[in-house]
Amino acid sequence: MLFKNRFVLNCTLSTLFFLFMMAGFGSCLNTGRQKPDVSKVNVNITIERFEKDLFACDTVNYAPCFDALEKKYPYFYNFYLNNLLAIRQPNDTGRTYQTALKSFIGNANLRALHDSVMLKYPDVTELERSFTDAFRYCKYYFPNKNTPRVVTHISEFGPAAATLDTSLLAVSLDMFLGKDFVYYNSIGLPKYVTYRLQPPFLVPNAMKAWFKALYDAKTADAKLIDRMISEGKMLYFLDLVLPDSPDSLKIGYTAKELQWCFDNEKEMWGFFIERDLLYSSKSLEYMKFIADGPTTTGMPPESPGQTGVWMGWQIVRKFMQENPDVTFDQLMQITDGQEVLKRSKYKPGKK
Repeated sequence: MLFKNRFVLNCTLSTLFFLFMMAGFGSCLNTGRQKPDVSKVNVNITIERFEKDLFACDTVNYAPCFDALEKKYPYFYNFYLNNLLAIRQPNDTGRTYQTALKSFIGNANLRALHDSVMLKYPDVTELERSFTDAFRYCKYYFPNKNTPRVVTHISEFGPAAATLDTSLLAVSLDMFLGKDFVYYNSIGLPKYVTYRLQPPFLVPNAMKAWFKALYDAKTADAKLIDRMISEGKMLYFLDLVLPDSPDSLKIGYTAKELQWCFDNEKEMWGFFIERDLLYSSKSLEYMKFIADGPTTTGMPPESPGQTGVWMGWQIVRKFMQENPDVTFDQLMQITDGQEVLKRSKYKPGKK
């Protein structure tokens, strides 16, 4: 199988122009969707900054402040302690957990981490605008779905985004401090991971977590095509709610990695077909095409990780183009990846 590598071997003038135009994180390629006007949709997100209130607490006389936080954030406080920090035991009905929380905010490294967060995010007005736009599109496409509270916090490099049913979306700001943030290297995060820990990835990452709260996609004992389509549905969801975001931010690629996929789409499809991989149910065999990583095992080193996810995304896009009467909720009801593939008429390289 011969994969292309236009960036090293065959860089045409048109590709160079494309790279020049793709400043920063890459392009938002036209997928044929008509972006609706959501300016009058009644959604306005105000981000609640739990980390500011928490680290403002006195580390000596801390109990009154912690009690006040529990009253101010009744929908988040226990979730934070139990699920995000895991510092309170299920049978702890008293205040013994407060000692651990006091140690958390009193730790010198964590206070330095808080200071870094405050320097990076002294104001969240732009984030509020981005989340407001995203949830306006959510309300437009999914009028019966909840609009959550959005709360920021510090988790000491825990989950970047987490949800509590569909009422809460929690974002860990310490996971979006920039690819060169010194602490990321100190805890051994690889470069392909730290690349995504930049502020522009915050909202796409959070909306992926929100998708998972809205839709419980079952993939147990699934074939590769089922996993590809399942992941593709999530990225198509981002197409709907983040129509102005570059594809590279949605999937977590560099502009160069994204272009490699488009350049080699036909070859990648042939790779899957020739090796009879699409209908494999052996997860150990196919997870290398779905799992995150610096590259995809078995493909050229220039390939990004998760090429199966990217291809699943293109199949779902083609399906929605070929079936304009199918709503996204109806798409989510189709659990057979082969059906989506068949109805998509997906054939890379053919117009």
